[in-house]
Amino acid sequence: MPLPEPTPAALLRLDWHLDVSAAIPIEGTYDVAASLVAPAGLQADDEITLLLCLPGGFLSRSYYDLEIGGSRRYSFAEAMARKGFVTLALDHVGTGASSRPADLEDGYRIGLESIAAANQLAFKAARERLRAGDPAAGLPPLRVGKSIGVGHSMGSMLTVEQQAAARPHDALVLFAFGTHGTPRFLDDTLRAYANDPVRLRRELGDLARRAMGSPYPERAHDSEENRRAAFGVGTAPPDAEEALHGAATNLLAVGGLASMIPGGYAPPAAQIDVPVFMLFGDHDLLDDRHTRAELPQVPDLTTFALEDAWHCHFVANTREQLWEAVSEWIGDQIRPAQRRER
Repeated sequence: MPLPEPTPAALLRLDWHLDVSAAIPIEGTYDVAASLVAPAGLQADDEITLLLCLPGGFLSRSYYDLEIGGSRRYSFAEAMARKGFVTLALDHVGTGASSRPADLEDGYRIGLESIAAANQLAFKAARERLRAGDPAAGLPPLRVGKSIGVGHSMGSMLTVEQQAAARPHDALVLFAFGTHGTPRFLDDTLRAYANDPVRLRRELGDLARRAMGSPYPERAHDSEENRRAAFGVGTAPPDAEEALHGAATNLLAVGGLASMIPGGYAPPAAQIDVPVFMLFGDHDLLDDRHTRAELPQVPDLTTFALEDAWHCHFVANTREQLWEAVSEWIGDQIRPAQRRER
């Protein structure tokens, strides 16, 4: 049975700009744009499960709360709020409504470690705001019990990068994650960096300059094969693609390029030691053939194949199966005693 659509008043939505200047090794003041979606009826000192959601390439934080024609039937954040979870979605530095360096060329100097550090600072600042509350906005003081890192595509790679560096989360939900990249979309020069992450990271800025021509390339057209593949909706209605385009933004070149080159995110993936749920569409850019080898220390790895789904799973005709599978798995992680008894 389809889930009913709640009225907008049934949920709490807040937008924040969180200072992350300390994470960026380039002179200037930087903030990360964040959007919070929470269930109605939260009371002071309630303990919440917080989902930190990182978008993929060419997508803003709005991907997690898609809206089309006044409807949010494609909204992951609303679906999770109906299950009692709070979501916090971020725009990566240099994308969406987040800051970027004043000098265009400095955009190539934002390394993967800096992106992850900025997201970690934003997450810490958001937790502090939640604990303090904001009565004027209708947000009571809340305690974060468990936190779950959630990422899509490039955002799943950066979720892994953040987890390896700072270990903020109790578990991870990764949509279309993989360290084997998309070599079919690379030229011979870029393929030469495959499975050499040390060299790749050392030269990533120069590679992005040569390969993409801008530190913040725009997804202006769907004429390129990789862009059609990334934004295709398959059998979903036309408004699904319209919703995705409404959430589109520029790419942060260094993050996106590293996700395409095999091995770019392999070192942090090898460090992950919390439970992981991985979901792929049956027409996705990536699949689960190599997941166990990519995540050797994960104690509990669950993979889920979503039928009739392309790369952007939230607009799939089968998305309600996704909502149920993800919320049930997260529930298992925050109720370990019950999980052991099943």
